[in-house]
Amino acid sequence: MPKALSESETEAFRARICSAAAKLFVAEGPAAVTMRRLAAELGCGTMTLYRYHDSKEEIITAVRTRGMHQMAEALENALDTPGDGRTRSRNVRDAYIDFARRDTATYRLMFEYPEANRDDPAYREAHARMWRCIAADTQVMIDEGTIEADAPILGHQVWAALHGAVMLEIAGLLPKGFDAASLHTRTFAALMEVSRPAYLTNRPAS
Repeated sequence: MPKALSESETEAFRARICSAAAKLFVAEGPAAVTMRRLAAELGCGTMTLYRYHDSKEEIITAVRTRGMHQMAEALENALDTPGDGRTRSRNVRDAYIDFARRDTATYRLMFEYPEANRDDPAYREAHARMWRCIAADTQVMIDEGTIEADAPILGHQVWAALHGAVMLEIAGLLPKGFDAASLHTRTFAALMEVSRPAYLTNRPAS
């Protein structure tokens, strides 16, 4: 009979499963992520994996769920910092880029692999938390009166620009002298300019 693992050991092994699955996905494609291959990567028997997950799709969902919670936590912590809305939004951007650079495999799997278990309660909770983060720093600037916008829509526009910049950086396709942050800074400035309230846009220069 296999030795019972403590709660911390169980969580650590779940993290190892997710990490191995994400790395295989990025290195060799979705077809490489099989229970047999994962067991070989982890140095355990296939049946050991089935004690934690029933299928490859369940493992992929676990990777995405874990990654979304980790990214959301990083963004929430970045937003909960001193400063005005622009400063806090910049902190959120930096936290997002840091997550993508630090765990590129998980980041890519989160957004490149088709959703297989959308009705999984844990995944839905993580998904909702992540999307709340997308609009949160935009809402701060709206509440300050520095921009006028629909927070979820503008938040998605800002996120789309940031995700695109991150993916270009990952692929090594950014122009010389640019990284994801510097490219996104220009796009973000343009989005903020068109979202300025009319009374600020039309105010004479001092």
